[in-house]
Amino acid sequence: MSQPANSTDARVLGRTRTGAFGALAFVLAMVCGNAQAQAPIRLIDFVEANDGERNVDVQVQFNCSVRYMSHDPLDFGTKVRIRLRLGQDCGVGTRPIAGELPTVGGDSRLVRTARLEEAGPSDAAMILEWSRDYNFVIAPTTNGRGIRVRILNAFAGKAKMMIIETDEPTSGYAINLESSTTAFEQAEIDAAQALLKTNIYVSTVELEATKWYRLRAGPIVRRADADRLLAAAQQQYSRAWLGIDDEATPTGEPGSSAPGVAATVPVDPALPDDERGKIMDAARKAMSRRDYPKATELLTKLTRQPEYKDRSRAQEMLGLTRERAGQLAHAKAEYEEYLRRYADGDAAGRIKKRLRALATAGLAGKPGTRGGGVDDSAWKVTGGAAQTYRWENNSLTTEDASTSQQTQNAVYTDGDVIARRRGEQYDFVARLSAGYSKDMLTNGPGDQTRVSAAFIELTDRERGMAARFGRQSRNSGGLLGTFDGLFGSYQLRPRMAINVAAGLPVESTRNSPQTDRQFVGISADFGPFREHWDFSTYLVAQKYAGETDRRAVGFETRYFVPGRTVVGLVDYDFFYQQLNSVVLMGSWALPARWSLSFNLDHRQTPVLTTRNALIGQPVATLDELLGLFSSEEIRRFAEDRTPLSDAYSVSLSRPLGERFEFSFDAFASRTAASDASGGVEATPATGLDKTLQLQLSGSSLWKSSDWWVLQLRTQDSGNNKIESVGLATRLPVGGAWRFGPRLRVDRRKSELDSSKELLYVPTLRLDYQKGRTWIEFEAGAELGTRDLLPVETEKSKRYYFGLGYRLSF
Repeated sequence: MSQPANSTDARVLGRTRTGAFGALAFVLAMVCGNAQAQAPIRLIDFVEANDGERNVDVQVQFNCSVRYMSHDPLDFGTKVRIRLRLGQDCGVGTRPIAGELPTVGGDSRLVRTARLEEAGPSDAAMILEWSRDYNFVIAPTTNGRGIRVRILNAFAGKAKMMIIETDEPTSGYAINLESSTTAFEQAEIDAAQALLKTNIYVSTVELEATKWYRLRAGPIVRRADADRLLAAAQQQYSRAWLGIDDEATPTGEPGSSAPGVAATVPVDPALPDDERGKIMDAARKAMSRRDYPKATELLTKLTRQPEYKDRSRAQEMLGLTRERAGQLAHAKAEYEEYLRRYADGDAAGRIKKRLRALATAGLAGKPGTRGGGVDDSAWKVTGGAAQTYRWENNSLTTEDASTSQQTQNAVYTDGDVIARRRGEQYDFVARLSAGYSKDMLTNGPGDQTRVSAAFIELTDRERGMAARFGRQSRNSGGLLGTFDGLFGSYQLRPRMAINVAAGLPVESTRNSPQTDRQFVGISADFGPFREHWDFSTYLVAQKYAGETDRRAVGFETRYFVPGRTVVGLVDYDFFYQQLNSVVLMGSWALPARWSLSFNLDHRQTPVLTTRNALIGQPVATLDELLGLFSSEEIRRFAEDRTPLSDAYSVSLSRPLGERFEFSFDAFASRTAASDASGGVEATPATGLDKTLQLQLSGSSLWKSSDWWVLQLRTQDSGNNKIESVGLATRLPVGGAWRFGPRLRVDRRKSELDSSKELLYVPTLRLDYQKGRTWIEFEAGAELGTRDLLPVETEKSKRYYFGLGYRLSF
């Protein structure tokens, strides 16, 4: 971890503590405070979910290194369970991992819960749950200390059923049951008609050069009737949504096709350009006077003109006028007409953002909650709070002695608060996410304060621009997690965004701003193309105490179609002329209901930076090290302290009937040796660590919604071998309560001392989840007997329990 600079070199201090970064450091120091003694470590630093134009991006950052192993389900569902191998710096070893219940920060309300639980010796499972079934894709992070999940098309189609109605009528409703790139069979149409007892038809729409077929029920005249039919349809068609006036004239005949765009706007005789200009000026003046009926009349007249140079601007302004007048359904229709006519127009990006804002405006809710109420200009405050108490005791008994030690007695308090104000053009957001660890051990590591986020953000929806200033986190665009500084984004084209970032890297959220390291970066995002591909590329430069710390260029791509996902990441440091990381991961639906996921991960561990030269040194800052060695020697030390590591994983799964699923996971990793230099000894290579696991899971075996997992596992790291069998359950016990007993039995053998150990790990969990409240109790033990040659025996006992709650508002 980096420490505050303590060099007496006035030149260095003057250079690093002046200007914008020095001002930022002062402000954040007031919030963060100074680093204290290390508190009992929690694995999760933070979880954050943020809404994009179509997707929701979820970022999970850990306080130590992790490696992706597998996940399930493949790419669609209401949740994902991601299995991770914890690095040695996590300090866990093979002991049981206590569950964690972090708050979910960010501006999205879609991700309902996040929790961490044990998945096996040295393994953890990160579970993320959201409101309903969505497609998703998993991606790695450049720094190897987190995982990213993108929930795809979370708002595609959703706006159609979330826009609130005005007093003016629409021409009709339709229930979209399913969408497909292949035509529906007559049997599917007949089945839908028999189920819903109403007219079923098929319409088509072309999106990004792809033709989609939509199975629909309707048309329906009254909204109340449409809502009732939607509720009935969702019992069978879980992804059904309500279309509002988004067909031209469906024929009403089963299997007939109707265009998927609005009817053509009538065309009036062409007016002279100067007269059109006068009408536009009058419309602008009417809007400035908030005379929206007059502005609507004038702009409608312009949109009825034959195509001319400024017609696209009139179309956009008509949507904006409708929006400001509170006619949200009509505003949506005008915006969609713009996108239909001018898909690559200059305003396409900001209009898509306005459609997203309209969808949010239509969310039902009470005043003071995000998405609720009618007044978009009002302040809305959201957030969450969580507290967890943990206690742990370890004892060891031999023939000659017995010891017992309390190793944890702490209360963890976390909070996340977001204040937002939406205007007609601008959005303002302020956020603070922080935590406090109260250590109650007599001679423990001490209390600790953590600040994961403390920033303000301003977004101009019309211009497609956004800026965020303060402590924030990003694990894309070459950024390595949390930093103190500025991030800006500009939607240059509908499928191209430019991002810039500058600031101070944060090694630990327990630290106040460290001004001796600075970075600047620029990145570009492209896509989506054909609704399947997106790309990003970046360039980052970083300095530490005036020395080059990192100069990297990188590329990331994602490909997604239902049943097929591929993610690739390359990061190259052109200062050191070395690859930092190359990652390829994905998932694939195979014939006969088999699913495959894989990961190939080759990277420097940790990320290669000049700061790595401090590893193992008796000094805390690069300034001090520069007093002992030359810049060239320090760069060599950094390379010597940064070994290469590889990880490979493959997972195969298949459902067995309706209640069971079988899976097989294989994982292998190795880390190369590091060289001795600068007084730091070499470290040997780890060899190939191999893990094989068979798992059989079942649901609704005893009661509805119960869950059972039987797991068989073997792990061989060369010097140590572990064979393990485990049974885990999760049972409903009434209302919102769930009961989860588990038992794992390990047989371990060490080649280093020829010892053999038998370990029993029982765990009991009871939790309550309802609405925005989560309560969890967990207790467990680790009971081991270890035989050492020739006859010595050790008995170890570890007991722990935790009690926590989480509230969202």
